[in-house]
Formats: sequence, C-alpha cells, structure tokens
Amino acid sequence: MQSNEHNPIAVRISKIAKLWTSIREKKPKAKFFQLLCNQEDFILVSGFIRIEASEHGKSMDSFLLFSVDFENESQFLSDFINEWLTSFERDLEKHPDWHWEDFEKLKEEFQSLPKNKSDKLKDFLTELLVSFKKFEAKKENLIVIGLVPKKVTDYEKYNIFLKKIIGLLPDDYGILAIDFKGKEKHTELVSDLDMSAVQIVIPDQNTAGSYKELATQGNPNNPQVKFRKCLFEIGESAAENDRAKVHYWGKQMLEVTQSTGDRSFWASAHLIYAGFLFQFKDDDNIFKLLDKGIRISEAEYKNNPQATGTLMQLYAYKASYYSIIGKTDEAIQNFIKQSQIAEDAEMIEQMILAHIYALLLIKNENNDLYKKIIRKSFQKGYPLSDEQLKVINFAFITERYLDLDNNEMMISEKHQIEDRMKSIYGNDWREYAKKISSSMKPAYEIQ
Repeated sequence: MQSNEHNPIAVRISKIAKLWTSIREKKPKAKFFQLLCNQEDFILVSGFIRIEASEHGKSMDSFLLFSVDFENESQFLSDFINEWLTSFERDLEKHPDWHWEDFEKLKEEFQSLPKNKSDKLKDFLTELLVSFKKFEAKKENLIVIGLVPKKVTDYEKYNIFLKKIIGLLPDDYGILAIDFKGKEKHTELVSDLDMSAVQIVIPDQNTAGSYKELATQGNPNNPQVKFRKCLFEIGESAAENDRAKVHYWGKQMLEVTQSTGDRSFWASAHLIYAGFLFQFKDDDNIFKLLDKGIRISEAEYKNNPQATGTLMQLYAYKASYYSIIGKTDEAIQNFIKQSQIAEDAEMIEQMILAHIYALLLIKNENNDLYKKIIRKSFQKGYPLSDEQLKVINFAFITERYLDLDNNEMMISEKHQIEDRMKSIYGNDWREYAKKISSSMKPAYEIQ
C-alpha cells in the first residue's frame, strides 16, 4: 500500500487542510466559510471535510457534514435536525460509550414539534447546538457544519436563511459551504457578513491527474495496473473526441483483461469500451462489444455474483443505446431482460429500477405490458423496507399501481398503501412520483 506521502489524492487533501488551518488563524472570528474550488476538485474538498469529520482529522476544529436540500426554512430546519439526530443515533451503535446527556430528551421534544413552524424549529436548533457542544466537551475550537445540498430551489432565499442561522449560532459554531469557480452562489453573503465570513479559494488541484497518478502506481507489468492505465487513457481519448484512440485503448483493455483468465473482468472491459463509444452514435462496434460481453457473462452469472452485476449493466447499456438511436421497442425488451436477471438473482431493487426505465419508454399506461410491469413491480417491491423503497423511488410504481383498475383491492388496503407512501415521501408523494418520471437519466449515465 502506498503511504499518504506518495498518495497523490492524500497529498492534495493535506494541502487543503493546511490552507484551512492558515485561514482559521488569520480569521479567528469568522463563522461562515465559503470554499471556492474548481468543479472537478469538489471530490477532494468533500474528502477534506469527511476526513476532518472522522477520527483521522488533524484540525483543531470539529467537522460535521450534511446533505440537506433546501425548499423553504421550515422544511430545511426540520430535515436538518432530523438528519443530525438520526446520524448520531446511527453512530451510537459504533460508539456505545458516547453519552450525550440530553439526546433522548431532544429526540422526544423534536417529535412533538410542529414541522412547519420555523421559529419553533430555530429555538430547538439553538438548544440542540448548545447541548451538543457540551457533549463534545472541547474548548477553543469551532464545530464546523458543512452544508452540501444536492438541490436548492432558490439560492437567494437560501442565503437569506443562512444569514439568519449564522446570526443565531453560538460563538463556537461555524457554517461551511462549497462553491464552484464561475458559478458562485454565496459570494454576496460573504460580503454581507463582512468580518464574520471568509472566502477560501482552493487552487486548481488537477484532480484528473491525481487519479491517473494513483491508478497507475505499481508494477507496470501487473495486469491491474495495465488495466487502470487503459481506463484513464480511453477516458482522455473520449474527452478529446478521438475515436481512433478510443478504439486503440479499448482493444488494449480487452487484451489485458482476457490475459487474466477472469471472464467477468473480461466482460466488464467490453462494457466499459462500449460505453466510451456511446458518443460516437454511428459506431458499429457498440452492439458487437455489448453482445460479446453478454455472451461471456451469461455463461458465468449463475455462479458468479460479480458477473451478474456486469450482465445487468450490459443489458442496461444495450437498452440505453437502442433508446439513443430511436429503437424504443428493442430498448424496452432489453430493460426487461435486465429486470429478469435481477429477479433471478433476487436483487429486487435493481429489478424495479430496470422496470421503471422500461415504463418510461412505454409511456402508454393502457398498454398491457405496462400494466403487467406495474403489477409485478409493486408486488415484488412493496415487502421491501421503507429505506429500500425510498432509494428506488417506489412512489412512481405505487402511484400507477393505485391508478390501475384494481377491483380486488379493498378501500382500506388502498388507504394503508397511501399512508405508507406519505410516511416515506411526505404528504405530496404523488407529486414526488411525477418528478421522478421527469428527472430520471438514461441508465448508462447512472451505473
């Protein structure tokens, strides 16, 4: 294993940590921190926060990281507090010796709070912050709350809200937000807060270069090292739109993986090579590669879980490519094949996701195949846990299942299903389901 001193990613994260320490020493009164970086360096900045939030952190400050979307004040506060309490409860399983004296009391108090009253939620948040700092039992440091929402409906309202929250924070707390250069969202807030805020500009970290350095370290004759080199070279060739070089490195990748004798590894190389050719829509090799990968995987998957995953992705890619070139019926059939493989392997979440992609292509809710898929997906998926259903966006399936002509279903059963959906997705779960169908990406983009 490479030591951190030679790990290019660790070296870059260490530089960010040193920059943080330097800025904190120069701006000790700052309570809002805008980390400004190149978009491709986000993963390194996020890595810095995650390391500092772990037992491996080197800063005197304590870091907490939250990814809570913002729609309005009360929604954010409710979700944020709930995430904090839930995360702590999960961590207690790993650290049973932790004793946050007020934790159980705060949990009960939060459950009784009206979730649409932002003033009451702010008061509760202040109580939580003071209590948590007491639990941490450290002095002369900040608890830095990193906020990395995936979605913000209105950044102007979000910044107004952040300014209010920063004004409420105890002296030993700060808030950190990440912005991308050229797409800054919080620069005006930094100006408004004056001495209470600071912008930390992260120099270009050449993240792509760090990955390549890391991946190609080791014996150059090792097949794994050769494979990783091919992977980066084919990626760079695709980014340069150089079809000839994509083919060159793709063929190299096939040769390297075949030489290992690992047929699942070889099949996955066909998948990767084909995926990089997607941008060249007229390339005849795409179907040849996918079909060859499918033949290799189908001979392996019943005895090899790794080959099962590869086979499902191969069918997903084939379906997506058919969709790209306008052959909808063929795309649907390949998504269905993907779902069948997943069902055989008892991977019900993956089966339902493949079904959803097929349904989005069928579109016609009166189609017999559409109805058949809906019924099967619901029957297979409903017994899963709430956590599993939320991940696979089961609201989409449920909404359409309830809209079918289910004469055999009692009204009480429908109400029970609706109540469960509300508990998972909220009262507007049907609207949530509609958003899913309009926002899902082609399968090959999310593998």
